[in-house]
Amino acid sequence: MSHPQPSELYRPIELTFEGAGVIPADRTPLTLRAQHGPTGQERVVAGFWDGGTTYRARFAPDLVGEWTWSTDSDDAALAGRSGAFDIVAGGDHGPVRVSHRFHFAHADGTPFRPVGATAYNWLHQDEPLFSSTVDAIAEAGFNKFRFMVFPQGGGYIEHIPALMPFEKTDGRWDVTRPVPEFFQRLDRAVEVLGERGIQADVLVYNAYDRGQFGLNELTEEEDAVYLRYLVARLAAHPHVWWSLCNEFDQLERPADRWDRTGALLAEIDPYDHLRSIHNWIELYDNNQPWVTHASIQNGSVTTDFGRANLYRDVYGKPVVLDEIKYEGDIPDRWGHLDAEQLVHQFWIATVAGTYASHGESFVTESGSLHMVEGGPLKGDSPPRLAFLRGILEEVDGPGLDPIDKWDDPAYVAGIPRRLYVQYLGPSAPATWDFRLPIGVPGERPEEGDVFEVDVIDTWNMTITPVGRRFTLDDVQRNDAYARASAPVELPEGEALALRITRVTD
Repeated sequence: MSHPQPSELYRPIELTFEGAGVIPADRTPLTLRAQHGPTGQERVVAGFWDGGTTYRARFAPDLVGEWTWSTDSDDAALAGRSGAFDIVAGGDHGPVRVSHRFHFAHADGTPFRPVGATAYNWLHQDEPLFSSTVDAIAEAGFNKFRFMVFPQGGGYIEHIPALMPFEKTDGRWDVTRPVPEFFQRLDRAVEVLGERGIQADVLVYNAYDRGQFGLNELTEEEDAVYLRYLVARLAAHPHVWWSLCNEFDQLERPADRWDRTGALLAEIDPYDHLRSIHNWIELYDNNQPWVTHASIQNGSVTTDFGRANLYRDVYGKPVVLDEIKYEGDIPDRWGHLDAEQLVHQFWIATVAGTYASHGESFVTESGSLHMVEGGPLKGDSPPRLAFLRGILEEVDGPGLDPIDKWDDPAYVAGIPRRLYVQYLGPSAPATWDFRLPIGVPGERPEEGDVFEVDVIDTWNMTITPVGRRFTLDDVQRNDAYARASAPVELPEGEALALRITRVTD
């Protein structure tokens, strides 16, 4: 049995086969069974048709060592094929999954702090717009990017793609006849994001067709055929997230249809990628077991403290606020935040123990919007959000959680007794008296604990150590103080946060 050059852990391995004929896409043309020699663990993945008599299977190994593989198929030319490959550790951290209930980490345990961006119709843009979007998102420091597979219709759509996902039969889209060139383009789009260190948050179905293309008219059975094909093509990429739909409730479909589709997605994805569904007005039941994290649109939940964290209580899962309005210049109420307000709302989301996504709704040269077509970023929020991401990356632990969510007037987040982050809002006071909330669960601070404080200017992107230490001398039931320490003087009126770190040396 031949062994090609070793491949890296978590990276897709693509096997290509030539079949005797074309197998309709509503049937699985071949099944790849891979077995890990040292443990005997087996992984089963579906192959897919990629044009003519070409079939492929993509497999992402999740264990180092030797794997052997074999194929099953109704096509004799595809059946009974076998081989082996050696897997070595590489630089990829693996798929992102839920960690410590409300946060995310890669398969190897490396924490992942999503600071996302959005351009719904990016996949369908021509060059140089397609590539300039990726450059802009990567250079801005965003690490998650949301885009739709199907083309967007409706307002602000200035580019209509010629390439569509399926052929037509009798005037109707035929999901059993996918257009290989379309999905090869999608393959490359996902690959490009991965090459730049960006998670691809793939919006599977499209609520924005508006009847323009008719892709919103697929039946539940057609949805399933398309979904199986999509998963077979993309699931081996470690940086894929699935979102069933953006603003799902704009499609006139009963809730149980979404339930079944989500359950099917969980069943057929052999890599258990993150799965969500995004709302417009009607919140989805994110307690459904197929949902890994809640993807929420709410225009006001981050305009003040104490709101966003309630979603954590309701769902008991990570919460990503994938739409909290956009920085932009259009009259629509969702599209004209200034940068200061959007950055403020990101910090509100942060101390709520949640995550957020960015978008820009400045009108582009074509008459579209960045959050539709992509391109260079115009706003002032992206560098401030990259700065926030840098602070989150420095957290030594799963993530930030509200310390005392029951009644902390300062809405402090952190890791009890180790790290605290207090956001003072867009206009800080002149001074701050050292105080820590005490919540449950978590380790309680004790008298004699010593802390250092950094003043974070969230707009000017500076971190300034106070330069002295604070020792707790009054620990009560719900609060702890360093009363012997003088107040911290602050640049009054600036947008500030405080990072309070316990010193253990």
